[in-house]
Amino acid sequence: MKFIKFLAAALVLAAAVYAGGTHGLIGAKVPALAALFDPFGGIWQQADPSVQASTTVEVPASVQGEVVIDQRGVPHIFAETIADAAHIQGYLHAQDRLFQMDIATRASAGRLAEVLGPDVLERDKTQRRKGILQAAQQMERAWLAHPETASVITAYVAGVNAYLAQLKPRDYPVEYKILGFKPEAWTTLKSAVFVQSMAETLCFRNRDIPTSNSRAMLGDSLFAHLFPNENPKQSPVIPEEVAWDFEPVKMEVEALPEQLSHSLPFGQLPQAPEGIGSNNWAVSGTKTASGAPLLANDPHLNLTLPSIWYEVQIHCKEMDVHGVSLPTLPGVVIGFNASQAWGITNVGHDVLDWYKISWTDTTRNHYILDGQPVATEWVTDTVWVRGAEQPELVRTPWTLFGPVVYEQPDNVHYNLAMRWLVNAPSSGEDANNLTAFLRLGTSSQLNEYQQAVRGFDYPASNVVYADNKGNIALTAMGHYPIRKPQQGRFVQDGSSSDNDWQGFIPFEHVPRVANPSRQFVASANQTSTADSYPYYYLGGFDDFRGRYINRQLAKMDKVTPEDMMALQHDSHSLQAEEALPLMLAALEGQTLDPTAKEAQAMLAKWDYRYTADSRAAVLFHSWYDSLYLATFDEIKALESDTRPMEYPEDWRFIELMDKLPADPIFDHKSTEATEDAAALARQTFAKAVATVMPLLATGTTWNSHRDSRILHLAKIPGFDSGLITSDGTKNAPNAMTSVNGPSWRMIVSLEQPIRAWVALPGGSSGNPGSPFYKIGVDDWASGKYAEVRLFASADEVGPGRRLVFGNR
Repeated sequence: MKFIKFLAAALVLAAAVYAGGTHGLIGAKVPALAALFDPFGGIWQQADPSVQASTTVEVPASVQGEVVIDQRGVPHIFAETIADAAHIQGYLHAQDRLFQMDIATRASAGRLAEVLGPDVLERDKTQRRKGILQAAQQMERAWLAHPETASVITAYVAGVNAYLAQLKPRDYPVEYKILGFKPEAWTTLKSAVFVQSMAETLCFRNRDIPTSNSRAMLGDSLFAHLFPNENPKQSPVIPEEVAWDFEPVKMEVEALPEQLSHSLPFGQLPQAPEGIGSNNWAVSGTKTASGAPLLANDPHLNLTLPSIWYEVQIHCKEMDVHGVSLPTLPGVVIGFNASQAWGITNVGHDVLDWYKISWTDTTRNHYILDGQPVATEWVTDTVWVRGAEQPELVRTPWTLFGPVVYEQPDNVHYNLAMRWLVNAPSSGEDANNLTAFLRLGTSSQLNEYQQAVRGFDYPASNVVYADNKGNIALTAMGHYPIRKPQQGRFVQDGSSSDNDWQGFIPFEHVPRVANPSRQFVASANQTSTADSYPYYYLGGFDDFRGRYINRQLAKMDKVTPEDMMALQHDSHSLQAEEALPLMLAALEGQTLDPTAKEAQAMLAKWDYRYTADSRAAVLFHSWYDSLYLATFDEIKALESDTRPMEYPEDWRFIELMDKLPADPIFDHKSTEATEDAAALARQTFAKAVATVMPLLATGTTWNSHRDSRILHLAKIPGFDSGLITSDGTKNAPNAMTSVNGPSWRMIVSLEQPIRAWVALPGGSSGNPGSPFYKIGVDDWASGKYAEVRLFASADEVGPGRRLVFGNR
């Protein structure tokens, strides 16, 4: 039956590919149907269930090691050295995730058109103009120049290529057969390119243009009123009790730069995906039932099949670690060893600014800087297109501030240069983000953790830590530009070098805390610090999850792993808790029809939890969204495709309802009446009742309304999870949306011996015909965890498929 479903999915995919309709990514027009349905080498090979068998396979190799695949499909690598383990890890990544590795790096490097055709050519050109390949080349040089990382990454690449060398066309992943191209040799540069793809996901936030438009169109006074710098209720990552015992770097330019907020409105530019976030925390042993620290992490990312993560244990003389890795890279990114555990969340700082360039003429060979013409540096890239005899040449002008990403003279983005951290010089000889995770895997005490994170530059991450000596800590590790107050909020004048960044915050000044008096550390993408931190920064920060998690952790005592699991799955929305009572107050004393009364009673009894079966959550969600848009109708009226506008944050909207309900922003100028917050709440409640109550009567719940699904990484029909049944919403700790959510859950108790529980939505295999493709999805959705531990030998793992490398 499984194979019949797989075959049906493949047929659907073939039809989609033939029509060029796979969501804009897979655009090849001529599918390799002969290869796809070859009875000896086509899709039939993908349905082989033999991977479950407890067999031993000998792998001729220059390294020594053994792998046991356990009952969940998780590989346990046993090798003599870390280099041997990296070779084997590269082999396994290629064996299980080859297409994922290939397509992710092609997408980031601007090489999709080589295999998918001209439909993605413009996308490739944009990727090239961002300077991603140049950044990857710089990273590759840093890796290879450092003895510690050079040996590991070289061994990893050799392992990938060892698998490719014995791979026959009949064994290609199904996507290659459908699209009609073959894998190519792996390189260190490809691994470095993947890091840039993560940077695009996690630190490509750029709201300069919408914010500039809103300030220009609304005026300084109204803009300042609607867009204050920070939430007075914020609960920052680093507790306010932390004192900054250093003098900040003195800036060479003291004056505030001229911001181009009153120029003509700008058009839209790409943004980092919405919904990216994470939770992590560590609780001191003084607050736990066992007396040992507890650590939890659940990074929220775009959910795909296969998962972005690859679970693995690596055991060698230098390292014994269990956690998740990223296919394309050696080591473990989030995990634990016998002495410590660590987890990461996205910091959320904005490290990308846009500058308007003043060219001397239409050739763009020179631009004005500090009153003088400066020669443009032109970078030429070669982009090959499938089916074309000659490559396309992409010429990108680079300025002091970075590349001018859009080349068309009639494009509204034409004269904007992109200053992105990824294209900035490295932060010194210690800048080598690969060393950070290799050293985390081998460290065993607090000072080693603090040194391990030193070399990490981007994407900036809150790294939480706990060890078996009782320490807990958190570091906002990363490479941060030094900016003047307000710099980076708006598009800047690129004719003055004074508007450039003023260097980078030294590592010693990066926000961090260890063993705070409150007995826990935590982050959930909220602001990093309180006002007392002496450096200015900006970004996209969450205003609800962090406050709620800190509130819950502060109340807890004698904490157990089960308490940590419950908090990871908590569907309570602090946003709803703060907004709904204000909204319901507007209905008091009103005459309501029976349906509206029913809706009011439903919301009044609601506990603010977005459970899968909740009906009230659907109603509140609709009402809140409608009220928000009605309030900021002035901004909506100014918005267009060529003029994106920034909208006030949710916390500010709720604050206005609470503190300033008669604020003019609630009044609709087009009506004779003067509306306040209560009047708008009543109007939008009536609309929500009329829209939502009939849906609820037919069985709609929060789960069906949210419609969460885990899609294939290339959105291939039939290769997805189907509808996911789970609690959660964006502003709750269990931050589920339709396509985003906790991509890995981990709870670690730093007992002796260490104990850990994990959940991964998907298995090790990227093959839709494998039993390890979707394994774990149902348990993850329902809140179940698998207990895992560090095995000292292959025999301890128990029954499972074995791979023996070299002569043993």
